[in-house]
Amino acid sequence: MKKVRILLVEDHTIVRQGIRQLLKLHEIYEVVGEASDGLIAIKEVEALLPDVVILDISLPRMNGIEAAKQIRLISPDTKVIVLTMYESKEFITRMFDIGISAYLNKESTDTDLIAAIEATRKGQVFLSPSVSKVLVEKVTGKKSDAAISDADKESYNKLTEREKTILYMVAEGYSSKEIAKCFLISINTINNHRTSIMKKLNIHDAVGLTKYAIKMGLLANVEPKETL
Repeated sequence: MKKVRILLVEDHTIVRQGIRQLLKLHEIYEVVGEASDGLIAIKEVEALLPDVVILDISLPRMNGIEAAKQIRLISPDTKVIVLTMYESKEFITRMFDIGISAYLNKESTDTDLIAAIEATRKGQVFLSPSVSKVLVEKVTGKKSDAAISDADKESYNKLTEREKTILYMVAEGYSSKEIAKCFLISINTINNHRTSIMKKLNIHDAVGLTKYAIKMGLLANVEPKETL
């Protein structure tokens, strides 16, 4: 029987090891590669053309949303399974718009992950129970995530044009060094901008900035600029 070739994309080594050990229990699965960030994932997909990619959203350098988009372009036959801690409808719907095949919360059971892989092999879509609940609530209107609030709009409007662009690039996974190179300014200056952005938005880490950027629709609509 032909083995299912799988690429693991997760920045926490212990999580990758755990998934690898789980998959070893099933002879049909073969982990052909691992990646600790989005950019490495793209290179691995180009080289390996795996059947399945198990992908986190929160990744260094290039986030999982952009990585999934690139993977779908590079290898349309590769199925993408998102395994993440995030369950907001913005993340879920954005990833399915890109063309992923399954979305699981990291609290899912091992049987959920195996079921997701098997579903993707059959061309089916798989959602873990908690993710299904989020989408059902969205469709039925029984509960919904907060829309963009006036406070969100007001805080975003406090950002300068440069800060808005840096916010986008941070959310896309660019490092301070890469952003500094783009703007031809020092890393310290970029870090000062990041501090200012976080203070104005009352957000305290890059993951929070990514979630904010998605909520505001920035990743779908804004392109990074070479110079300002």
